[in-house]
Parts: sequence; structure tokens; C-alpha cells
Amino acid sequence: MDLLSIPVAAFSLLDPLYVAFGWIMRALYDITGNFGTVIIIFTVLLRGLMIPLGVNQQKSTLKQKALQGEIAEIQRTYPNDKQKQQQLQMELYKKHGASPLSGCLPSILQLVIIWPIFRIIQAPLVHLMGVAKEQIEAMAAYLVTLTNGSGQPLITEAVQGRAVMDNMPLVDILNNNAKVLAEVIERGYLQMNQLINLNFLGLDLSLRPSYQPSVVFGAETWQSYAPLLVIPLLVVLTTLIQMRITRLTTPNRKQTQEDKERAKVNPARAGQAPEDKSESMMKTMNFIMPVFMLVTTFSLPASMGLYWIIGNIMMIAQSVYIYLFFTKRMERAMQEQEEQQHARAAKKTESIQA
Repeated sequence: MDLLSIPVAAFSLLDPLYVAFGWIMRALYDITGNFGTVIIIFTVLLRGLMIPLGVNQQKSTLKQKALQGEIAEIQRTYPNDKQKQQQLQMELYKKHGASPLSGCLPSILQLVIIWPIFRIIQAPLVHLMGVAKEQIEAMAAYLVTLTNGSGQPLITEAVQGRAVMDNMPLVDILNNNAKVLAEVIERGYLQMNQLINLNFLGLDLSLRPSYQPSVVFGAETWQSYAPLLVIPLLVVLTTLIQMRITRLTTPNRKQTQEDKERAKVNPARAGQAPEDKSESMMKTMNFIMPVFMLVTTFSLPASMGLYWIIGNIMMIAQSVYIYLFFTKRMERAMQEQEEQQHARAAKKTESIQA
């Protein structure tokens, strides 16, 4: 899968995000001087801004759970009129400020913002360091004419052709070849302060993690590629933990599970609870996202995997925070309200019988 083959024109609507994200990352790089540190801080800030969306998502989910009784009544009243059911359900949601698709908004937003991050991570010289595209093209045209100790070109024509969209091979050469770097600077293709530092904790974030044994354990490549395997391993581990924590902190998880168990025991109860569209969509996203993360971890520079790892850790922290400080309190308040309603109903029944 070559993510570079996706037309740039498709992302023209996201140009403001390219500019904004690039400006923020450059400001962070001027402070830290390390691209790995920039990825961590930027991800923490970005996910922190999404916490209010997570709170609203949980609130809407709880409201939908509270309305299940009324929705079930609508379904019993109009069993053969699906259009009427949908109309009354939407009116009910609107009246109580609930949205059946609100639970999908954070995931959709995450998919939207990921495209600019893809491009920025692949082309930091352009988006962070402000190197003109014409300079990148000239630099690549020069590097393709040079050879290494084995007589092979420093970069292939394919790498030259996509150098503007993927600067990482150029950065890797310049960081590891002082002579070539000096020649590039002398020719005016690059200034010394425009060369980005992609070494993070001993890992070269310009390289793509590889699963090929000949690369990971090769005599000339294992020192660079073997340590990079920690990136996909941590991506998988943090993704599994994040999915588990998300399930455990889902609003009314126990009640939903109990309803399903009762429906199994008593088939007559099956279908009485309204279908949760956001829950089914979230299940789909929970399948797609881990696969998507793993594919991009191996097809993009290692800095992309670092973004996924920090993003997963932030999602875990966000889920725990929202559950402890919002969801748990709202569930308790709803439970107390239901108990009061049951108590009033019981009291009314006793007074009638008396």
C-alpha cells in the first residue's frame, strides 16, 4: 500500500490544517530541537483538545440509554411503520438533546486530521522547515547523480520523483553523510538550520519499520532496523489496551450486557431494545483502526508509529478520566432517578390498592 499515490488534490480542503499543524510543529521544534519530542507534545495537545468531544459523546450515549424505554414503546405502538418509528425517535432525540451518531464524531474527526499528519510526517522539510518545493526537486536531482561506496545511486529515480511528498530518504542521506550535506548546503539547496533532527532515543524516525528478515537482520542494516521493531510492537500493544479500556468504560456497559443476557433467556425480549447505531459503527471502527494503524506503521516513517503510540496512550488516559469524572457520576445520578421513579410508582400502587 503506497499512501503517497493518493492524489494531493483530494486533500485541498485540508490545506488550512497543513498550515496550522506545520506552524505548531515548527514552533515546538524550535523549542525542543527534536522531531520525536515534537510528535509527542503535538499529539498530547491534539488529543487533549478532543476531550470535550469525548465528554459530549458519553453524555449523548447516556441520554440514549435513558430513552430506550420510550423508544421501545414507540416500536410497540407502530410495529409495522418504520418511517413513523424513525420520525418519532428523531423527535425524541431532538427533544432531549441526544444524537444517535454522536459517538462516531471523535473517530470521524480522527480520520480527517490524520491526512495532514501523514503528509507532514512524510515531508517535514517542506511543512516544518520551510524548504521550497523547487529546492527539494533540485536537491533530489543532484543526489540521484551521486553514488555510494558500492557504486549505487544515493537515491533511485522513483525516490527522486516523489521527493517533494516524501523527504525522508533525503533527510536520511543528509544526516548520515557529512560530505553530501556540505555539498548540498554549498549549492544552496538547503540551509544548515533547515536540516531536521530525526534521531529519537536511538531510533531513526526517518526509516520505515520492516518485517522482512533480510532487512531486520541484515549484516549492514540490522543496527538501524532491528530496534525499529519496538515501534509496531508498541502500536499493537497500546491499541489492544486502549480498546479494552474503552469497552470497560462504556456508559451503562453492565446494564447493556444484562439486557442481552435476558434476551437470550427470554427470546420475547429480543428486539425490544432499540438498535444503537453508534455502537455498531464503533465496533466497525474498532476493527478498521487497528488494521489501519498497523499498515501505516510499516508503510510510513517510524515517526508515524510514534504518533499512534502516543495517541493510544492519550486515548487510554482520556477514557479513564471521562469515566471517573463524568460518566460514573452521570450513571449514579440516572440510577438514583430511576430508583425514585420506581419508589413513587410503588407508593402510588399501594395507595390505589388501599
